[in-house]
Amino acid sequence: MALAALAGPVRYHDVWRALLQLVIVAVTYWIAGTLSLRLALVHGQVTPVWPPTGIALVAILVLGWRVWPAVFAGALAVNLPLGPSPFGAALIATGNTLAPLVAAQLLMRVGFRLELDRLRDAAAIIGLAALLGMTVSATVGTSVLVLFGAVPASGFWPTWAVWWTGDAMGVLLVGPFLLSLLPRSPGPALTLRSGVVLAALLAGIGLVTFGLFQNQLRLEYLAFPLIMVAAWRYRLRGAAPAALVASGVAIWSAAHGTGPFATENLGQKMITLQVFNVCVALTSFVLATFVATREHQEETTRLYASAKAASQAKSAFLNIAAHELRTPITVVVGYLSMLTDGSLGRVPASWSAPLQVVVAKTGELSRIVEALLQASLVESDTGPLKGQVVDLREVVEDAIARAQPRADLLHADISVSLAPDVVIVKGDKGQLGRVLDNLINNSLSYSAPPARLFIDVSTDSRRAVVRVEDSGIGIRDDEREQVFDRFYRGGSPAVVRVPGVGLGLYISRQLAEHHGGSLVVESSTPELGTVFALNLPLAAR
Repeated sequence: MALAALAGPVRYHDVWRALLQLVIVAVTYWIAGTLSLRLALVHGQVTPVWPPTGIALVAILVLGWRVWPAVFAGALAVNLPLGPSPFGAALIATGNTLAPLVAAQLLMRVGFRLELDRLRDAAAIIGLAALLGMTVSATVGTSVLVLFGAVPASGFWPTWAVWWTGDAMGVLLVGPFLLSLLPRSPGPALTLRSGVVLAALLAGIGLVTFGLFQNQLRLEYLAFPLIMVAAWRYRLRGAAPAALVASGVAIWSAAHGTGPFATENLGQKMITLQVFNVCVALTSFVLATFVATREHQEETTRLYASAKAASQAKSAFLNIAAHELRTPITVVVGYLSMLTDGSLGRVPASWSAPLQVVVAKTGELSRIVEALLQASLVESDTGPLKGQVVDLREVVEDAIARAQPRADLLHADISVSLAPDVVIVKGDKGQLGRVLDNLINNSLSYSAPPARLFIDVSTDSRRAVVRVEDSGIGIRDDEREQVFDRFYRGGSPAVVRVPGVGLGLYISRQLAEHHGGSLVVESSTPELGTVFALNLPLAAR
């Protein structure tokens, strides 16, 4: 009862919040539409800029598909008083709802980011949302006006063009502006000082644009430097309102017939206005997106350089530490060997078991130091490969011969299938042998006795492939790439039991890539086994 009592108010609050969001979207759409219709050019319903499309698109992108009833309600409220009939108004409202839904779906399909901080996002909102998505509302709306006799059939395409450009401009001008208001909008954070500077800059853009549209000298594009400054300095937070201010002044001037619009007919006004609006919109937020992209690339480069320097410092430290540890470990191994073989005299029987533990752990420590040295050498060897032409079959046979004593101790069976002809690759025979040693020893370590290994060497037209298949514990799908990371070891008990530091596969992949090849987990099934595939380019004969 207590849980139900707690859950009830939470759901009640969520429902009211969702309803409030729908009401806000519908009312905002209706207000913007009603104000925009004062600039209508065709049948009182077709305007040069239709801000509700930008409002609806952003609402769908931010709040989700569930806001479509609010978009439809707002569109119906705008169109119902205008006719041509209640049914016709409902059809037009349907088109007005479908257009932003289609546009949002197209944007989501290409991975559109609300931050609008990539050039691909700018291209998507221009090409997919504005130019393509708005054909839906223009086609539906114009068809309704023609079918109900509000517009003659001969006026279909002129009306469609005005409707389409109006909706598209609503997306290009209002959409980025609303996205710039989101908390995660790209660009420098606005402080009190920078906010005052931005407000002054926007006021200057408005005044300059207004002054330019009060004469017939066709100087309106002189406002662009100020718009570009806003975009460059404040990114989307400056570009979007700057474009909206400049376009708003241009629309007001066109509606009142001032400046270049004083002597133009309706068609000429539309061309002059929409060309200006398109140039303003594209110049502003494309430039802002370009600057944001460049900043992101520079930050990524800086972080990469910092991470690379840290990695190099760590590798250098590991190299020095491993070298410094090597000498004392060698001394310890020597004395332990002398103790165990009696060179220093007979040791007490009570020392036998502890001495075996110390010998085993010292050997383990020696292998760890050797692995650290190998890892640091692999990372520092970034120059061109200096190898000889070798027969990969011989490298595989030598690796099997080195592993055979351990395989005999574990009662493991190693079978091999070699290509009938020589498999010529260019590389360092020792490094390639180390890769195979690591793969074979890993398979022996992580296979329950009696282990069964199968090694296959094959070729195709351009590459040689060595597959090492075992009957071990397998690797989970989410770990197939992680096993090649430095110091990574799975968390399963079967892995933890096996001594190691998680460098063998990392070193092997680095060596494979240094030879122009690759090392991957080709397939793996938990508790059934794994197939590693070493791919190397064939040498030219």
